[in-house]
Amino acid sequence: TGGFVGKIKFIGDDILFFSSNGATIFWAISSDELEDTQIGSIVTNMVDSDGQTFAVGGALDDVIGRLNFTDNNVMAPLDFGNAIAGGYMLDKPVFWALSALEGLRFWNTGATLPDGQWQILLTTYFFAGQSFVAVTPEGRYDTNLPPDSKAFRWLMADAPNQSLAPQTFMRDYFSPGLTERLTSCTAAGNCASVIKQPRPIAKLNRVLPNVKITSVVAGATPDEALVSVEITEGVDPVTGRRSGVYNPRLFRDNRFVAHWPNEPFELQDKLEDWRKLNRLVDQDDKPGDGVYHHQELVTLPSGAGTEKQIFSAYAFNDDRVKSETFDIEYTRAPMQPYQPRAFVISIGIDSYVETRLDLNYAAADARLLGEKLADIPGYKMHKLIVTGEKGGKTQVDAFVISTILAMLAGIDPDEGMKVLAEYGIDGSTLAQSTPDDIIIISFSGHGWAQKEGDFFLIPANGIWPAGKDPDVASLISSSELTMWLRFINAADIALIIDACYSGAAVDSGKFKPGPMGDSGLGQLAYDKGIRILAATQADNVALEDANLRHGLLTYSLGWDDEALANPNGLVDFDKDAKINLTEWMLYPTWRLLSLGEDKQVSGLNSNEQTGSSFAFPKRTRTATKKIQAPSLFDFTATSPVIVKELAK
Repeated sequence: TGGFVGKIKFIGDDILFFSSNGATIFWAISSDELEDTQIGSIVTNMVDSDGQTFAVGGALDDVIGRLNFTDNNVMAPLDFGNAIAGGYMLDKPVFWALSALEGLRFWNTGATLPDGQWQILLTTYFFAGQSFVAVTPEGRYDTNLPPDSKAFRWLMADAPNQSLAPQTFMRDYFSPGLTERLTSCTAAGNCASVIKQPRPIAKLNRVLPNVKITSVVAGATPDEALVSVEITEGVDPVTGRRSGVYNPRLFRDNRFVAHWPNEPFELQDKLEDWRKLNRLVDQDDKPGDGVYHHQELVTLPSGAGTEKQIFSAYAFNDDRVKSETFDIEYTRAPMQPYQPRAFVISIGIDSYVETRLDLNYAAADARLLGEKLADIPGYKMHKLIVTGEKGGKTQVDAFVISTILAMLAGIDPDEGMKVLAEYGIDGSTLAQSTPDDIIIISFSGHGWAQKEGDFFLIPANGIWPAGKDPDVASLISSSELTMWLRFINAADIALIIDACYSGAAVDSGKFKPGPMGDSGLGQLAYDKGIRILAATQADNVALEDANLRHGLLTYSLGWDDEALANPNGLVDFDKDAKINLTEWMLYPTWRLLSLGEDKQVSGLNSNEQTGSSFAFPKRTRTATKKIQAPSLFDFTATSPVIVKELAK
């Protein structure tokens, strides 16, 4: 009737709760009865009920009050003060509350503790710039802060005087997408099976090696720097436990430079295998003193604005626990900048030795991207289009692809051109890249992923017996791609994979973006800032269309009225009349969700189903799917590379 300040909430059709000025009352409308609930809030901001428990809280309250709705008995309050919002999640046994002081907290309402409290799932704390950290009671966390952030630290009950960086236990406790995963599995009741339990921190070796870059001096030319690294093995003064020194890594401006020793590139899941392959051997003039030295000659960019470079390094102990990161600033001498180059390598395979694998439009995909990326502003163009076409002379096998990448990495160019010439390919546009250059590589053809998630490109001579899994030795594994790409030095590297199951190239279920020291393609993409655009999810097929005469991913990137035309102004996010590399590669991730419904698209044949007889073994042929969801794996800042300037 006027003057009421508070919150009201209907429970069913007959009960109305209202809370204000320290009192919460419910009104049974049918009987017109009012009853005080004996819980209250001074300035109420939230009231809600799941039909069993009523909760009320406000900005001036120290706790959130709870009432058993079935018997009107007061329950133990939630120890969460200054709530400004809250409520029950729809169709999930989860309650949430937001506080300006205590963050955003979620409780499992289906799991009660002995005192009747709900089980805390996680709490999210917010920082400036829309950054956050979400933490579970056992220490599992998710964040969008950088690994070296100083916004939070680890403190251990058994070592209160030791503070460790957030990334120290990233391998075990960092869980991307934690909030969604945890609330969903809580609703399903299967968290124990879908969320892997981390190694207990108490059992991990927390003695860490100390890494220091002792000097950075100019090399023979201004675009070279000699970096000296010293790693000292950590020793606990009380217990005598040693850290060991494993796999030190060096970076230039957050881009991977080198690591020691050069362990194989296959993923090493077992700790024992990792230790054998990554232990650093003390080979200086004082072996056995626990101090290790290494020098690395690093090539620097020459362009304006790149005079200052940040070098950083870290290592791991014997439990794969990461050390603190050491960084140092270095300013190179002035020099005449080199002309930056853009290497555009587009590969498409229509013709396979096993003809039932033949595709129709992969070669057209390669030509389309090669044509549309023929003039990148500010760069001298080096373009190579490699197509394996039906009736053509070129067979695009693994040796061809590895030779192309090896030439970018710096093998003898004469030898590389000789090899490619034997396949009818003119490799004269290829050369060793530098930190001033950019590289864009696209592959259109078949891809395949094992049940374990490992991804493979299928070259023209890939062996794939009918009705069986392919011979992986004849394919190009993501481990091989990792090895080939690792030695390429460039300012920006982009890899576009228009192939089935290509999401597994990065998202195999084992990769987490962070300084983990792993060996997969995802880790390399994170460490080197490689942008990878995968045509589809790790468990889905890529589509090509007879009307479009292209694969959907490539069509969205290169066709006249698609990405580079900035349809509806949606590609140029920052409205600067330029489409940068990041904006261009992001476009398919949302465009393909609707492209299948466009009138010009026909039956949407998938690469999996192309041809009269080919189908993936052990998979049931189903009705054509119209939704293809590409993924962009990009762990860097927005690219400064402009792929097209728009008319203003």
